[in-house]
Amino acid sequence: MKFRLLYLLWLFPCYLAFISIQQLNVYRGTIYTYNNGESIAADVTDFDIKQIAAQSNGYVDLKFVDPEGETVERRLSLSVQMAQKIMDTAVIPIRYKEGAYQEIVMIPTYDLQRSTSFMNMIIALIGLSILSVVMIFVTKYANRRAAGESSKFSIERVDV
Repeated sequence: MKFRLLYLLWLFPCYLAFISIQQLNVYRGTIYTYNNGESIAADVTDFDIKQIAAQSNGYVDLKFVDPEGETVERRLSLSVQMAQKIMDTAVIPIRYKEGAYQEIVMIPTYDLQRSTSFMNMIIALIGLSILSVVMIFVTKYANRRAAGESSKFSIERVDV
């Protein structure tokens, strides 16, 4: 029975499949918003970069008026590469498409955002494929052990 618990390890490939699909949606949503969104100048109300030992990230708070005339305030998380492109900028040109998967795309960081989501998707797919192959062998092992077969091996000494 305890070998059947190895089946729970299939949750890892499922998680990588989820991440791959999510990053594909981010990639497609970024392109869609950039191509079909409204061009708007957004005011930067707050900007912060956090540099912790091995991790650097930050956020930017944007305030703008959407095409319907409503004031919209959003906080976008940023990688350090994206933050460098908009650092010391009071007004950022954006593309905005309400209801899209990615509602806001900052024009100065568009290429970086698109390529980052694409690379994240590719890396998750590579991990998914490798982990799936490993899990096939783990599943076969668990099936053998659960069926009562033991993986026996013998060592023979051969004198020359």
